[in-house]
Amino acid sequence: MGSPERILEIKDWDRNLLLEVDYSVLDHPQSYIITVNAAEVEQILGFKAENLGARTLWNADFEEILWKDGVAQGVGASVEGERADIRASVVVGADGPQSRIRASIGSTTETRKYNESFLVGLVGRVSELGDRARQYQAPGKMLGIMPVGPNASYFFYCVGERRFDELKREGVGQFRGEVTEAAPELGEAFATVEAWTRMAYFTPSFIKVDRWVGNGVALLGDSAHTFHPHSGQGVNVSLQDALVLADVILDALKAGDTSAGKLASYQTSRKMFADVIGQHAHYTATYALSNNWLIKRLNRRALKKMQKNRKLMKRALEITAGVFTKKPGLIEQARIGGILP
Repeated sequence: MGSPERILEIKDWDRNLLLEVDYSVLDHPQSYIITVNAAEVEQILGFKAENLGARTLWNADFEEILWKDGVAQGVGASVEGERADIRASVVVGADGPQSRIRASIGSTTETRKYNESFLVGLVGRVSELGDRARQYQAPGKMLGIMPVGPNASYFFYCVGERRFDELKREGVGQFRGEVTEAAPELGEAFATVEAWTRMAYFTPSFIKVDRWVGNGVALLGDSAHTFHPHSGQGVNVSLQDALVLADVILDALKAGDTSAGKLASYQTSRKMFADVIGQHAHYTATYALSNNWLIKRLNRRALKKMQKNRKLMKRALEITAGVFTKKPGLIEQARIGGILP
């Protein structure tokens, strides 16, 4: 579906190269970036699930978890306006950052909201990129361009504190001109963009959740964690979580025990990765966008150090891509961030 890129170029707003990130330094079978259309991934997974006997209910709204003796037995839902009780051995809540499933099991959250909003979307091919991805960054500004196969590109663009209705009033033409002024190589890719239909607007947040499981319940995806898009790891981490959760549920069903204690190994196995990746994304995004003179200086220093030190680059990439095995210590994080030499 996508095309692998081993190099990510990070440039400033004057198009000067700040860092050339080489994913081939990773000791991993997939040592590259690959960007795909999330809607196509969802369609493929849905098709495979239905072939295995799963059923998708459209026009359905979650209402409540059904409990018996303190253990979830399923959910009550409204399906096309009518009440339906759906029985399940385990309820998996993948209902987003405002998760009602999460609230139902009493989980608490730590939320960091960002001031800057983003527009993301798909446009045409950027021939100049070749087999590379590219990101521009400056205080208050960020623009990323990632190839999606041979004929399309994914972009994410920081629009600051502007609301989507403001951007719409200004018009697609104005937005297209703003983006292509920052990155002229996007001119051809944006040439046929005349509407907002392939773009989405959102204001990111970094959400840490204390409890991922309850009796007969588990959280997945954005209901368990959200990251700044600077990391590009939200879907990756969620898919890895799902693989672990599937095995944990299978073991629980075999044992006839779907309690929180039995499901806890899922959280034990995966929460550390989400917390570290989310914190790293928070710091790198804050560094990249900050107008603070000290933070700007530290950011430049960190990028220069990483360009010269491939071992440091490798460690930073392991954290970004979630392929580390040990939680990084404070000293190591300070070195990656340019705070310590």
